[in-house]
This record gives sequence, structure tokens and C-alpha cells, in this order.
Amino acid sequence: MSSTNTSFASLTTSFTTSTSEFICSTCQKRFKKQSGLSRHLNIVKKYNIPRNDLDNLSETNNEKFRSILVYLIYRKLPHGFKKGGRQLVSLACTEHQFFNIFKGHIYHHHSNRNVYKCVFQGSSGYQILSEILNNPLWGQKFYDNEQQTYVVLFSDPLQHLKNNLLAIATRCITEGVNTKRRKSNYNPGEVVVEWKIKGERDAKENYCEAGFIYIRFWVKQI
Repeated sequence: MSSTNTSFASLTTSFTTSTSEFICSTCQKRFKKQSGLSRHLNIVKKYNIPRNDLDNLSETNNEKFRSILVYLIYRKLPHGFKKGGRQLVSLACTEHQFFNIFKGHIYHHHSNRNVYKCVFQGSSGYQILSEILNNPLWGQKFYDNEQQTYVVLFSDPLQHLKNNLLAIATRCITEGVNTKRRKSNYNPGEVVVEWKIKGERDAKENYCEAGFIYIRFWVKQI
């Protein structure tokens, strides 16, 4: 399913908590009043409307770029629990390419810094990315002996893993290893996709720049 036809329905949904907080279902930002959430959603909606100078790319081009993203994510799903933890995929990407794939899911944009940001969480986040990338197995890689490495999009273990002794042992060891690593600004249980411009200037003030996409996520093995 192509994400180019995605409506803004996912951007305009919200829910309240028992303490009457209003939460954006896209970015989880909390508001004390419905009016604050409404203003936020109106701003978010604008981020997902392409500028006039951003032309639509062909669907063939978009499919090829999706395949590249899935391939690079697969490369970050290693065999071995010690290799789990946070991962980063990055590659050069035009603004046109990013917007064609992720429009409808952009929740933050710094216009003065040319930064777009999307966050996907939980089982719904996995499903949305499956539709965006047109691949239901984008975040799972299978190995011999029924082992697999997967992208973590859940704060708790999957239900079918809770009673799996090997999974429990592996999870405990992995969490012990990860606690020794440098603290990350990106949380386990979410996939963060960003697009930004990187520039470089030499000693004679010659300047060049390019857009890059960054996909940050955590992985575990079972």
C-alpha cells in the first residue's frame, strides 16, 4: 500500500487520559486543554502539505527507494544478542524523496534548520511503517533454529515471548549489556525517522550540502 494516498486522519486523532490530558496520537505531546491540542494538530497538518517546488516523484522511483530503506534496515538486524541495541541507518536523500515516502506522518519540522521528523511507536507504528515501506517484514530478519532479530516497537515483550525461557534469558542478558552503553536520546520502543541538510565549507569558503535521511531504532534477538 502506498503512503502517498495516506490521509491526515492519523494526524487528527487524539485521546484523553484519566487526568483529562489531551495527547497527540502522532507525537505523544500532552496538552492541558483541547484548544492546545487543536492548534498543535493544525500546525502538524501544515507540515504534511508539500511546498509548490516539491514535485511528486514517480511511483517507480518511490518503490525503489522503499526497497533501499528496507535493505539497509535488514543490514542492521544482526545475528547475536550482543549485537542488539540501538541502530542507525543513514543515506543521502533529497527532500522530494523523503516527502514522497513519509508525507502524512511528519509531526515536526524546523523550517529554519530544514529538519523533518517522524516517530512511530507500538504495534500501530509497526503497521504504519509496513504500509509506508510496502513490506510487512521490514523489521524482522529470520535465522536458523527459529531465531530472529526484530525492531523493538513495544515497551514490553511481545505476548508470545513472555513465557519463552530462551527469550527471557536473552532479554535479561541484552538489557544488562545495554545498560553499560552510552545513554541514547532515542528511546527503545520507537522508530525515529529524520531528514535534514548537512553542509560543509572548506578553507576557501567553498560550500556544498546534501539532504540525508536518518532512521534510528532498537533491535533484539529471540
